[in-house]
Amino acid sequence: MIRNRNSLVIDERGKELPEEGLLLFDLSANDGDIHQFAAGHIPSHWHKELEIFLLLEGSIRLGAGDRIYQLQAGEGCFINTEVIHSFTAAVPSPCTYRSFVFDPDIVGGVPGSIFDTAYVRPLLESGVPFLKFQPETEDKCYWEQFQRAFSACLEEKDGYEFQVRDALSRILLYVRAKSQAVPARTAPSARETRLKEMLLWIDGRLAENISVSDIAGAANICPRECQRIFQQYLHNSPIEYVRRKRLFAAAKQLSSTDRPITDIALGCGFSNPSYFSRQFKEFMGSTPGAYRAIAKTAIPAAASIT
Repeated sequence: MIRNRNSLVIDERGKELPEEGLLLFDLSANDGDIHQFAAGHIPSHWHKELEIFLLLEGSIRLGAGDRIYQLQAGEGCFINTEVIHSFTAAVPSPCTYRSFVFDPDIVGGVPGSIFDTAYVRPLLESGVPFLKFQPETEDKCYWEQFQRAFSACLEEKDGYEFQVRDALSRILLYVRAKSQAVPARTAPSARETRLKEMLLWIDGRLAENISVSDIAGAANICPRECQRIFQQYLHNSPIEYVRRKRLFAAAKQLSSTDRPITDIALGCGFSNPSYFSRQFKEFMGSTPGAYRAIAKTAIPAAASIT
């Protein structure tokens, strides 16, 4: 099944939670537009699954670890397990994409198998955290196998899982070969671990007054180090991150519930409804009421391609 989403389910540590119905064949095939997400932004998150991504139209900024990459139409990327990443539309025109988020065991098979020990496990533990792919003319293998896997998921003919597994295996082999000259992955740094601790602390306290000192205290570091970690990995200040997190939470409630706007504002940490409305309009491009009206009347996007 091809999924078309406009939000992610993320836990308190920024870890993306899997959707229901993916247990037997733990793969999510996605087809959408970055603009379908609030403010044209898929917020920073991480997951234990591998991800391969292909941008079909537009231009995006992709944050991966402590770096930001620019992707243009026709370019793609590989994102290793547990790497913090985000996607942001860089142009107002469509930024359509396709992606696979999948359990490495789909390729590796039974733990301890030759596929797992010789190919998949080394990639997870010491492979590149991120790898960018150029247009089809330069990275033809990536394009061909990506489209092969996507077509199989779209048609879902009997035994399509074997075709998908084979295509993903070939992509990972290509990642392995292409990444020989790229610095190997290292164990998560203390900063990454502390960042996840701080995100966990923030997520449970959005309705409260939050200071940089409070956030830093959650990871037993000083405020200055807290500022450095947020700038390095999330590319904004701790307080800006909190503001955005609150606005995203409010947008989700506006589109999915009938709660009064004032109650949503208070529940998301905005003590002044007027200030909330101004901040929401500045960030989302419309007032809370207008955003809700559009979200409630929008026709759901098709879940597959014809």
